[in-house]
Amino acid sequence: MEIFHVHTYRCGHAEMIEDEAYVRKAIDLRANSIVFTDHAPFPGNPFGNRMEYLELPKYISKLKNLKEKYSGIIDVKIGLEIEYLPGYADYYQELKQCKDLEILMIGQHFYEIKPGTYSFSYPELYLQEYKGCLEQIIEGMATGMFQVLAHPDRAFRKIKQWSQEHEELGKKVITVAVDNNVVLEQNFSSMQTKKYYWPEFWDLTNERNRIIRGIDAHSVKEMEKAVLAF
Repeated sequence: MEIFHVHTYRCGHAEMIEDEAYVRKAIDLRANSIVFTDHAPFPGNPFGNRMEYLELPKYISKLKNLKEKYSGIIDVKIGLEIEYLPGYADYYQELKQCKDLEILMIGQHFYEIKPGTYSFSYPELYLQEYKGCLEQIIEGMATGMFQVLAHPDRAFRKIKQWSQEHEELGKKVITVAVDNNVVLEQNFSSMQTKKYYWPEFWDLTNERNRIIRGIDAHSVKEMEKAVLAF
């Protein structure tokens, strides 16, 4: 069993415990591997709810130490969850070239209108935000730099009900994921929140899609709950 999509205290909205506590609990749960995908920083720290840019090397080094310490017991994998924003194309290349980062996962929570300007600054875009998010998700997957797309259906969290338009956008995301060998994450945390999880989206997937179950844990208890329930 692989425990996929675990955050750490560095993001500022997770349990204030050491990374090793997750590893030890994963071993108790008889997992073969645990995949850390904390919210990635951006140069200059322009966004909240994520580690500081200067914390990234320490995040990687601490997880590398745990990988070595628990080698042969559990596979500790090092990854990041990050929004795809076109203005940061060079930064994604830099992350991709880091030999110690094993997984880069798109986790789109907002989108870039133009460099330095983002959707969260425009309340009037609230109900239409999914369009920009999905457009940049599709663009990001097409770069070939990302292996996983986190909670793709969460992009629709602000819509009132599913429609033909949403179905067509969902099909496009699913097709681009297949074409670029991107894994779609079915997110346990999304399932616990109204309108974060859309079965209508997952009904559109087919045998060509690669799907992984992710837990999106921000505490040891959340991780244990998801593993036992999933």
